[in-house]
Amino acid sequence: MITNSPFPLLRLNNLKIILTLALGLLTGSTTFAQGFYGPGIQEVRLEIKARDWDGQLDSLKNVNPDGRLLGTAWVNGTRYDSVGIRYKGNSSYFRTRKMTIRKLPMNVKLNYRIKTQKMEDGQETIKLSNAFLDPSFIRDPLSYLIIRRYMPAPLCNFTKLYVNDVFYGVYINTESIDENFLEKHFESTAGYLVKCDPDNWKRVRSQSGCPKGENASLLYLNDSPGCYDAFYEVDDPASWKPLLHLMKVLNKNPENIESVLDVDQTLWMHALNNVMVNLDSYTGALSHNYYLWIDSTGVGHPLIWDLNMSFGGWRRDYSFTEMKDNELIEFSPMSGYNVVKRPLISKLLVNPLYRKIYIAHIRTIAKDFFETAKWLEQAEAMIKGIDPWVKKDSLKLYSYEDFQNGLDKTMVHGPDKVIGLRQLMEPRTQYLLNHPAVTRPQPEISTVKHQVAGDQVLITAAISNTEKAWLFYRNHKMFAFTRVAMNDNGENGDAKAGDGIFSMKVPAAAARHYYIVGENASAAALYPERASMEYLEVK
Repeated sequence: MITNSPFPLLRLNNLKIILTLALGLLTGSTTFAQGFYGPGIQEVRLEIKARDWDGQLDSLKNVNPDGRLLGTAWVNGTRYDSVGIRYKGNSSYFRTRKMTIRKLPMNVKLNYRIKTQKMEDGQETIKLSNAFLDPSFIRDPLSYLIIRRYMPAPLCNFTKLYVNDVFYGVYINTESIDENFLEKHFESTAGYLVKCDPDNWKRVRSQSGCPKGENASLLYLNDSPGCYDAFYEVDDPASWKPLLHLMKVLNKNPENIESVLDVDQTLWMHALNNVMVNLDSYTGALSHNYYLWIDSTGVGHPLIWDLNMSFGGWRRDYSFTEMKDNELIEFSPMSGYNVVKRPLISKLLVNPLYRKIYIAHIRTIAKDFFETAKWLEQAEAMIKGIDPWVKKDSLKLYSYEDFQNGLDKTMVHGPDKVIGLRQLMEPRTQYLLNHPAVTRPQPEISTVKHQVAGDQVLITAAISNTEKAWLFYRNHKMFAFTRVAMNDNGENGDAKAGDGIFSMKVPAAAARHYYIVGENASAAALYPERASMEYLEVK
């Protein structure tokens, strides 16, 4: 349950719907950390006394990627001493440096030497991106804003960067996925955090002596961590045991996948990547740019990361073929369904219930943000807010004209073609909402109630146009929801068989949070619609 919410709890049929995304239903923003990740453009100033600091950071990036130079940082005027500074990124660094451009992505560790040093909201690391392949500058913050309505995701905004008093331009400022993030969203830091992104692409391509993998796709190869360590970054070697177990179940026993994976959060990730044509992700050619937090029970929770090439900024599909504009617009909701090398998609979507929930999520996202044009309202506000500073940014990777046209024109820059956001999403929205899979009649869920009696809670829901009903429940935010079938057969607390009132009794101690799914032959519906980010609470 979110504290300090700007909204009172919403009451419906004497239930409290807990909206775990905050600043609201309309904008997709959150109540979490204001400060450095709140509204308005931020300011970071770095002082690096090392001579030829740029060359030294280059050398570290290529020889010792985790190495840092000492410096001083001022974050919105607050001084932080003995911070550690390094360049970050893969293509955003290497391709930018190859073009001899100085505007490189940076990572600043505030507690590098002074371990207690952190920002007011607990963040210890500043991650600044250079808008590589995003002339609009807004793909990252806009995508995260949308995602945060449906699943945990970082806060993201814009920052002015100065190095030794020289203006280095506007950067995208993204909250780290770290222990602070986990505590905020899951109320726990137990378990393991795995970055699913190859740490060294050259080593990935040259790796030998192991079965051929597919980047961070969760393909199961064997039980040797050495065959995976080019694809996944782990801080604790103990992470390998639950990670390999997850892969083995996903690939060999997918009928048991709910024992090792937060399936609903995974389906939201796939739906968001698909709607926003985010192909620089698990979806698409490279199968990367996400994290897995494996909780204390061994269940993995996926988290989306690195969105500068969402909204069609990366055009390569599963076969690495470059897609045309119309193919981006009509990127199928079922893309990846039969792609064996993407088991996190193909092994889930072959399950009829998961597939129907996934399509319901696509419908919800398309209607929430894109049919209503809320995304465009947010996009235009972001562009207006940073316009004066982008104009002054002499180191930006693309022209000011490209920035101004980022919504409506395809930018051509060398081998890259970056489609405009509105150019993509207005026709894509119509394509999605008229897609046969999306237009199938859904069940209708109403009059959801619960009643606690002793150590049991009876949960009921009136559902029409349905054949099955499912109760999802949990007792803490750190855990995935457990699924159990509900009854309309006059048993286990169901008052009358065949009356359309589905019921189930579960232990009250295990069902602090819950939501309902109705399923018919062709579609599914959720209540609340944005479950499991929104859910009902037993009081």
